[in-house]
Amino acid sequence: MENVKSGLRGFSALSARKKAVVLAACALVLALIVALCISINMRSNIQKEYTAARNQAGEALYSNLYILMQTFDMTGVPNTDVQNAILPQMRDYFIASVTLNNLITQTYGPRYTVLTEEDVNNLTAAFTSYETAYRNNTPTDLAQSNMRACMERVKELLNSRYSQGVLRAGR
Repeated sequence: MENVKSGLRGFSALSARKKAVVLAACALVLALIVALCISINMRSNIQKEYTAARNQAGEALYSNLYILMQTFDMTGVPNTDVQNAILPQMRDYFIASVTLNNLITQTYGPRYTVLTEEDVNNLTAAFTSYETAYRNNTPTDLAQSNMRACMERVKELLNSRYSQGVLRAGR
């Protein structure tokens, strides 16, 4: 307590100009502390928004891939127009999935990529296989087998890359 009293006596002994300089320095330090607190809070909010945006994009990708799988399951239903109804829907979900996957990869980095280049190529080949079979009026068994393998891979990706609907970073 004596130190504080002696410090106050020392402060009151300063000239008016020196007191102003000390008070200005204290005000500057206080302003810097307030600015730092505001900056930390803003950074925290930006990180929350960044994470929320990544989760929304990941959720949209999950939904598109899941619906792609569900749509493929409809190929086994008798009297279903696979060529004109099912495959165009599947292609739309596939294109949306690839677009979202590319967006996530470019925005958040390769650790958040769900579909690899190989996965995209295999799915594209499976669609091409169906198109070739329909164009040549040949059975679609091989195309269906290729697409089934791709859907199994998609299911595996969804199970391994998502936890409670949230995209996890990969290795």
